[in-house]
Amino acid sequence: MSLYKLAALGAAALSVTTTQAASILDTFSDGPGLIQTDAAPYAEAYLPSAEAPGGGRYLANAIEPSVAQAGRFTFAAVQAGAYFTMADEAVPLVTNLAYGVANLFGQDLSIDLSTEAAFQLDFRYISAPLSLTATVITAHGPGTFSSVSGFAMAVDASLAQRITIPFSAFVNDAGNPSPVNWADIDAISFIVSGPGGAGMALDTFSTVSAVPEPAPTALLLAGLGLAIGAAKRRRRPD
Repeated sequence: MSLYKLAALGAAALSVTTTQAASILDTFSDGPGLIQTDAAPYAEAYLPSAEAPGGGRYLANAIEPSVAQAGRFTFAAVQAGAYFTMADEAVPLVTNLAYGVANLFGQDLSIDLSTEAAFQLDFRYISAPLSLTATVITAHGPGTFSSVSGFAMAVDASLAQRITIPFSAFVNDAGNPSPVNWADIDAISFIVSGPGGAGMALDTFSTVSAVPEPAPTALLLAGLGLAIGAAKRRRRPD
């Protein structure tokens, strides 16, 4: 079973509580916490945290049975003010960082993000190209299906990379009983996958109230390029 499905199943058991308007800022400053596995299908841990949304972080690293080998491991850790994860060269990286309920750990967030506009992830480094899937969940009470919305993207290897994910980019699951309610978010999950030997360090996870606009210099250069192109077209003989 995938980590995404584990998170969704866990959210199905969430209870409905009063929401509170809030922004999010997790700097991973209150570690440490560590999981490591060389056995299929996964290792997981719920780490209480006064800083994290909902009072804790859920970490899980998966290994497919077809590639599991003794001594070939993946690990995830919260330490030195960052969330680190890495895989052995022989094992593809699959890791999940979640807040709220995942695989029946934790509790619903009941966070009102309606005044926020995007998630922001500040990476210290990304060692190889990765796939990132962000998921949010709104619960509808015990015994009922939750509403799930997600967004997936490719991430390049780099140092000091900032990724902004607008809430408007999330797509509601076709099986939802109703759209995700950004005024009542009960779980947030980030699943990252990549090749063997891949790793990353996430310095902060936060929300922002406005999606950053392109820098003025970039806009100016783009406009200048359009103007030059138009001038060349006007001078071109028929």
